[in-house]
Amino acid sequence: MCYHPIPMGLTKQDIVQAVVLLAGCLLVVLNYTLLAPALPVIMHEMNVGETTVQWLTSIYAMVEAIVIPMNAFLLGRFSVRKLFAGAFVLFACGSLAAAVAPTFALLLVARVMQAAATGVAMPMVWTLLLLMAPKENRGVLMGIVGVVISFAPAIGPPASGAIIDAFGWRSLFFIVAGISVAVIAFTLALLKNRDGFERTSFDVPSMALSSAGMFALLYGLSTFTSTATPWLSALLIVAGLVLLGVFVRRQGRLEVPMLRVETLRTRRFRNAIIVCCLLEAALIAIDVLLPLFLQNSLGQTPTQTGLVMAPAALAGAVTGVVAGRIFDKHGVRRIVLVGAVLLEGSAIALCLCGAGTWVVLVAGIYCIETIGWQCVSTPSNTWGINSLPNEIIQHGNAVMSTLMQVGASFGTAVIVSLTAFGPLVAGTAGTEAATLAGYHVAFVGTAVLLGIVALVIFLGVRDKE
Repeated sequence: MCYHPIPMGLTKQDIVQAVVLLAGCLLVVLNYTLLAPALPVIMHEMNVGETTVQWLTSIYAMVEAIVIPMNAFLLGRFSVRKLFAGAFVLFACGSLAAAVAPTFALLLVARVMQAAATGVAMPMVWTLLLLMAPKENRGVLMGIVGVVISFAPAIGPPASGAIIDAFGWRSLFFIVAGISVAVIAFTLALLKNRDGFERTSFDVPSMALSSAGMFALLYGLSTFTSTATPWLSALLIVAGLVLLGVFVRRQGRLEVPMLRVETLRTRRFRNAIIVCCLLEAALIAIDVLLPLFLQNSLGQTPTQTGLVMAPAALAGAVTGVVAGRIFDKHGVRRIVLVGAVLLEGSAIALCLCGAGTWVVLVAGIYCIETIGWQCVSTPSNTWGINSLPNEIIQHGNAVMSTLMQVGASFGTAVIVSLTAFGPLVAGTAGTEAATLAGYHVAFVGTAVLLGIVALVIFLGVRDKE
């Protein structure tokens, strides 16, 4: 059968496949954005603090980082349809478990199930979509993908806030479980298999080294600023780095490696990873901190918090398409430099917000931050991936996704943990002042991190090698 190509070099069949893949992607992102306004509610209901409730986000990143390196192996061993459907069966089970979890510990276990499913599904989405379009059209395609993904942050926070206020936070997970069933049905009915993925070996020592190394590194990062034994966390970080170093060395010696880490030898790809990982750390931290700041310091309800965050998602969606077109026509440098300036400016503005700040102003700052993110993230990612041959894109995508989860874990754990320094900054000013001071310290941490991102972009992201 002959398919007529449509814009971006895609056929009608490609569009059907993309819709199915993006439905799964949308659900995963929706699951994350729905949870953000619920964090303060869960914190109070289950009697846990900021440094504990953030584990609902950081453990998600940790488990994803452990599972993602297996992506190239899984794509080479299982059909696309079975793998994608199986991931969302696990995701649905995790969502139901979260909905009925009686304790915070069991809620964490449910999030682990969701994260494992996400670690399988999301790299598949990006790999398959990137292989659908030629390199010269990938910017626009990824921009359109950004619009779809931004739809979840646009509807997620306000919908989540209204649902939490009306029915409680557990209903969020029941809704996600129901949507998961629909994604599974669409996958089995419409998603086609794709051949050509390299069949890699399942090397038990490699898997053990990767899993143990990632767990030690991310757990060490997650507990370093909130534990009574920081020396033990530091030891875990060092041990994790050593184990991952041995893993990388082993991959270079295997005839058919589980993960082609030699993709990091490509300077363009390596620079893109540095930008994306640091950016992920800063922005995940902001997405956790902002609802806490709005509700605990500005007195907003979950519904109002969602409404404050929603305009930013819509602005980001429009920016994603524009950024993709600019990337395809003019290269990467112009758009990412503009994005870096917007990101740093918005981060500094958040540092200056106080208990009397207008909520509308906070919404505007978050809009600027999201626009800056769209100008940097997708163009940098696509620029880096385009430096790799198509045959190893799934490996490069797995490396990129894994290291971005390291960044996400760093952001949600280390930067959010900076809120614990609030009492030291506020002194004897009172509990509310100490809470606000803690958010200020964490916002300063994100501003510093985004300043490093801007520096890396200025020095290392160029239209030519």
